[in-house]
Amino acid sequence: MINPVVAIAKRQPASPPTGREIKPGVVAFKRARILEEASALFCERGYEAATLEMLADRLSATKPFLYTYFKGKSAILSAICEIGVQESLAALDRIAETELNSLDLLVASLREAAEIIVARHEDLLVYQREMMNLERTDAQRILRLRHEFDLRIGRLIEDCVRDGYVTAADAASMSIWIGGLLSWITYCFRPGGKRSGKEVVDQAVTACLRLIGIN
Repeated sequence: MINPVVAIAKRQPASPPTGREIKPGVVAFKRARILEEASALFCERGYEAATLEMLADRLSATKPFLYTYFKGKSAILSAICEIGVQESLAALDRIAETELNSLDLLVASLREAAEIIVARHEDLLVYQREMMNLERTDAQRILRLRHEFDLRIGRLIEDCVRDGYVTAADAASMSIWIGGLLSWITYCFRPGGKRSGKEVVDQAVTACLRLIGIN
């Protein structure tokens, strides 16, 4: 079975871009830096207690600088909460273009989603703790994205059933439980904890596969 391995490491600050891509790259770099510091701040202080002044201080910047890239604190929270599921959907797109059989596609998709959750551990914690503070439209959009992820995992399972890799009844309906199991990674993994990111990812993928009868 082919399992693409994506290195798991503690998220490092993005490096400033150079060359022809400087303008769009600088925007992406600065947005990423704002989100990185905001995620840490929201984890430490909580969304309601955190202020844009605090965030600006952490960045050695000003509030007008923040407003250049985000409409306000709620927009920053939304971007933090959305980034994990957006990266997971993008990963499914990339993996779908590979020439793997249906089972390997499923395994690779589950593994990369789990690795993203480990890498985005802090962002996912913010989402789980602060989702009630999201604007209604933002919360609904993120829920739709999460539902899309579940549906796509369900279709991958259906392909495995079609190809005879999975024989469990209603296996595709397990995609919702798989999504929930993956979200629990944020409670099972702590940077610097006893279990490495790789160990947690391996265990999570194994548990997801067992849900549909694959040992």
